[in-house]
This record gives sequence, structure tokens and C-alpha cells, in this order.
Amino acid sequence: MGRTLINTLAERGAERHPILEEAGCGGSCSTPSPAPARLAFDAPSVKVNGVELAETDIARELQYHEGASIEEARASAARALIIRHLLLERACALGLRPAPEADALGRWESDEEALIRKVLEAEAPPMPPTGEECRRVYEARRTSFPMEFAVAEPIIRDRLMARAWMAASAAYAARLMRAATIEGLEVLKEAVP
Repeated sequence: MGRTLINTLAERGAERHPILEEAGCGGSCSTPSPAPARLAFDAPSVKVNGVELAETDIARELQYHEGASIEEARASAARALIIRHLLLERACALGLRPAPEADALGRWESDEEALIRKVLEAEAPPMPPTGEECRRVYEARRTSFPMEFAVAEPIIRDRLMARAWMAASAAYAARLMRAATIEGLEVLKEAVP
């Protein structure tokens, strides 16, 4: 068997680290691959409002984030988990209860997703686009719409609303992060809206 980073890290302490134990086989089984776990092995712990994020959770989240370096990708994964934690913390403070909904394809959201949705609906609803905004988009991209405005307007409205939700959610998450106590991760609190 070849020498791997996991073997080297495990031998350092002469014992297996919990991250390495939970990493799984890396094959087609349902456990995550070992790659994310080994990448953040020596990273500092991350705390948000006094609660430490499990390194295994950061390792699992890492697969969804890219960066110029592993440190940058790990920071991005940790930020995502911090935001999730803050939104769930806010749901608890508001006394919200999960009420999962299904999407157009029949997929049900998890209890956590339902709570996050409810927090955002309650505290960060965007302004719906006006008819004039829809008309401006239609006119600016007239060649993209091979149909009359009356047919294109609901499509444009849905797209503008999706963008508005994303912007409102990002601004709300930034406010939560500015108000939070975050340790072990450099967060650019002044650079976010």
C-alpha cells in the first residue's frame, strides 16, 4: 500500500483521529470520501457564538466549495456552516417550528431547510419586482424572448424574484454574521452588505 497523507497524519499522533474514522471508504457507499477530512486536519477550530463547529461537518461541507487553496475552500465551507448555524439559531429565537414543503418535483425539504426558509420569509423578504421592472428587462433583452411581453412577463418576474431572494438572503446573512461572535475564521464583516 502506498504512502498517503491520511497515513502520515494518523501516524503523527500514533492514533486515529475522529475525522479519519468518520471519513468513510471513499467508494460508492453512503459515507463521504476521505479527501475532505484529511484536508482540514490541522486547521483551527471554528466557533460561532460560543458553539464549536464539528470538524467532520466542515469536512463534509468542503466538497461543495472551491478555492485557490485548501484553506480558502475550508474557510468557504466554514462560512456556509456558520450562516446555517446563525439562521437556525434565529429560528429558535423566533420560536419557529419546521413545516417542510415539497418543490415542483415532489422533493421535500428537511426540517432545517424549512426553518431557514421560514426565518428568511419572516425577516428578509425581498420586494417583488414591479411590472415596470419586468418591462425594462423584456425590452433590454428583446431578442432573448421570442414571445410577447404578456407571455414573457411571468418568466421574467420569477427570475427577478429569485435574484431578489438571493440578494435579500445574502444581506440578511451578512447582518447575522456581523452581529455574531466568530472565532477561528477570519470573516470580512466590513466587506459584506
